[in-house]
Amino acid sequence: MIRIESGRDAVVVRFPYNPDYIARIKTVKGYKWHPDGKYWSIPYSELKNFLSAFGGERVEIDESVWFYELKKELIARKYSRRTVKLYLHYNEEFLKFCNKTPYQVSNDDVRGYLYYLAEKKNCSASTLNIAINALKF
Repeated sequence: MIRIESGRDAVVVRFPYNPDYIARIKTVKGYKWHPDGKYWSIPYSELKNFLSAFGGERVEIDESVWFYELKKELIARKYSRRTVKLYLHYNEEFLKFCNKTPYQVSNDDVRGYLYYLAEKKNCSASTLNIAINALKF
């Protein structure tokens, strides 16, 4: 089992010793082995390439991995704490709703989620606008 978690500045990858896995992770730019913690790390920007290299393998991804770059960008643009919190919330809820990775999401998934918020959860127009802006960002 391959486990992916959020690290401080990079994605933390853990898996049991497997020469095939080691060869695959070495194809990802910026990989690094950390012997003290017995884990690999890759840059957040290389996550998509990592998932491609490990296609077909069972990969367990901690949800916080998807939101690191989003949170970093929102903070860098000086969005308020409340806006950051709401944008992270709606993006997290959306991924749970469609049960996909951000790389697999389609326009139909977005429409379905917005319909769910409007019809099933009876959200107001302003709440829907916040969700739309969160997903666009």
